[in-house]
Amino acid sequence: IEVGNAQVGSSSKRYTTADSDTLYGTILKELAEAENDDNIFVDPYGNIRYRGATPNNYVTFNDETWRIMGIIDGKVKLIRDESIGKYSWDTSDTSINYGYGINEWSQADLMKLLNPGYENETVDGTTTGSLYWNRASGKCYNNSNNATTACDFTGSNGNPKGLSEEAKNMIEKSTWYLGSITSDLRSNSSLSNVVNLMDSERGTYTWVRSEKTNSSDNDTVIRTTIWVGYVGLVYPSDYILATDGKICTSPVSEWIKLEACKDSDWIFNEKWKFTLTPSSESARAVDEIMADGRIGFNNPHTNSGDIHPVVNLKSSVKITGTGTGASSSPYVLGL
Repeated sequence: IEVGNAQVGSSSKRYTTADSDTLYGTILKELAEAENDDNIFVDPYGNIRYRGATPNNYVTFNDETWRIMGIIDGKVKLIRDESIGKYSWDTSDTSINYGYGINEWSQADLMKLLNPGYENETVDGTTTGSLYWNRASGKCYNNSNNATTACDFTGSNGNPKGLSEEAKNMIEKSTWYLGSITSDLRSNSSLSNVVNLMDSERGTYTWVRSEKTNSSDNDTVIRTTIWVGYVGLVYPSDYILATDGKICTSPVSEWIKLEACKDSDWIFNEKWKFTLTPSSESARAVDEIMADGRIGFNNPHTNSGDIHPVVNLKSSVKITGTGTGASSSPYVLGL
């Protein structure tokens, strides 16, 4: 990466004072001025990221608090600070994978909940698709065998908000990676070898039924390695890259007993979080950030995983207020 003639990820942009009111430009400027700042750095793919326990990466987006992950693949990436609830990543009829769901994001129930274009998806006449995108209420999948529960994203009566029209206009439709990771990568990844995990997430290895002769999973869905859409989730590598490398150098499997690693990672909050990444071991398993600090996997039907939407912003999104990015003074975003 070069800052001044910045080449970030797959994008190239020159930083000038004219960019200072955009969030993209502000992050570039922060990196240029960071020197030995522990809270902002460049990852093995050339992306700018925030790390540590308390980076100044807070923004007001969609009239609520989100966090800046960094400039990743040439786009500013945000994650919602609070979960929108616990819902299935996917579920299925009893006859398919025991009713536990299918780990293919391009057709997953959660993908359809978060993204536009699925308003006609219904259960018993009640809408299940695009509810979060449309700030609507209906039914959400939350257990095996296509079980549902009432859910509400209108923001009324304390319910979480779906996306406002202004927020939707700030989101860039993007390419997301769906490569699987192995149990070895899931357990042994650390900051020193995280590039191997990133390569796998962005790779072409997926669960293939013909290669799993002992598997009783019976779906016939072809796995894909990329998906193009608006709202996704974090990757396992995002979690590892958010820890402070001066404090934590251990493999993530050891974080269960290393409070310093968890405490210096701003994404960790002692709760389960679904990631975007499917497991390579089973057709009905996806990776999760675990409440004890490790990265594990779980059935997609489970409702134990918190859902934290992740979006990429258009480069034109501006900082419209006087915030500093601190938790008490978040950046305020607008067009």
